[in-house]
Amino acid sequence: MEDFKDKVAVVTGGASGVGFAIGEALAKEGAKVVLTDIEESKLKAAKEELSSYDDLISVKQADVSNPKSMDDLNSFVTSEIGDVQLLFNNAGVAPAELQSIWDTKPNDWNWAYGVNVMGVVHGIQAFVPSMLAHDKDARVINTCSGNGAFINLPSTPIYTSSKAAVSSITEVLKLQLEQMQSKIKVSILFPGPHTVRTNLFSAERNRPEELARDPDAPEHPISSVEDMVEMMKTMGVDMETTTPEEVANFCLKEIKQEKYWINPANEKSEQAFKDRVESILQRADLPNPNIF
Repeated sequence: MEDFKDKVAVVTGGASGVGFAIGEALAKEGAKVVLTDIEESKLKAAKEELSSYDDLISVKQADVSNPKSMDDLNSFVTSEIGDVQLLFNNAGVAPAELQSIWDTKPNDWNWAYGVNVMGVVHGIQAFVPSMLAHDKDARVINTCSGNGAFINLPSTPIYTSSKAAVSSITEVLKLQLEQMQSKIKVSILFPGPHTVRTNLFSAERNRPEELARDPDAPEHPISSVEDMVEMMKTMGVDMETTTPEEVANFCLKEIKQEKYWINPANEKSEQAFKDRVESILQRADLPNPNIF
């Protein structure tokens, strides 16, 4: 896909952060963008912020964890905007993890997996059949994380394992579409190269009541990227960050080059991954990943 002009793109988690930045970057290149999110008020604010692209930006509330909601989104987009050629399964949450696996509760896993894993599955199931039917050049881009796909941070077992699942799902999707010689291509996006300045750490704001966090669970000290930067500073680490706009620009550039791995270089993360793979190949003890 050499350009995005007039291509119809759907971006989940599009009201803020990386999703919003991808939507704006696509609109700048002439794409017809549908931003979708569970937060309707944030979507309206996003629409207003992108008013200069009013003829290109549409918004529609949807819940990626609900398959019917995603089917309804597909029906809306295809009937009101056109055939979808770019699907960004970007929505994700990070539960406030501060416990060992055996102390976590089912609600913590069900919420995170419902969005991070089943949200991707529901996006694929809602949109890929119609993308296959219109038979145009198209691409599915799933947002993942090196934390789970490449290494496993012990502090975030729920988030880590959910992103490991996304990595596997995306790889299998790519191979299945290739086997049927489909025009649909697949990419996996790793926002970075450093921690991205998004609202991911405050995702608890969108947690449904039926999957509420255990009221007796300890309060998590990090609710924003700024909190994390300050915490690392107390440990003597000057933590680097990345803006959502940097992620979006890199993502679109890599899509134009038909890349599957949309993964900016980060020397420390790559070394941690190499150490892990080496331990597998050598049947050696698993090292603790050091990415800072």
